[in-house]
Amino acid sequence: MALIIKATENLKINISGTELELIEVYARLEFVAKADGRTLEVYPSTYVSKATFNEGRIVSTNTPTQVLNFTIEPTEQQSLETAHNYAKTAYEQLGYEVIIDLI
Repeated sequence: MALIIKATENLKINISGTELELIEVYARLEFVAKADGRTLEVYPSTYVSKATFNEGRIVSTNTPTQVLNFTIEPTEQQSLETAHNYAKTAYEQLGYEVIIDLI
C-alpha cells in the first residue's frame, strides 16, 4: 500500500535542491503501533514512482516526510489501512490531493 500525493495549483512538488517539478510522488509508509492500542507513528518515504520504489531509489522533495503522529478513535484498530487513512487526511489538510494505492 502507498499514497499517491499529487501537486495542486497552489502546492507544487519540487525535487529538493532543484526547480524540477513533479506532478505527484509515490509515498510508502512505515508505521509503529504503540502498546497503548491508540497511537500510531507513521514514517513516509517518497519516490518518483512505484517503479523507482521497486528499485529502492528514494527522492527528496519539498513534500513533508517527518513522522506523523496520530491518536486513533477507540473504535478503530491500529492497522496498515488505518495508518494510510490518517496519513492521507494529514496530507490533504496540507493542501495536496491524495489517493491510497492498494496495489
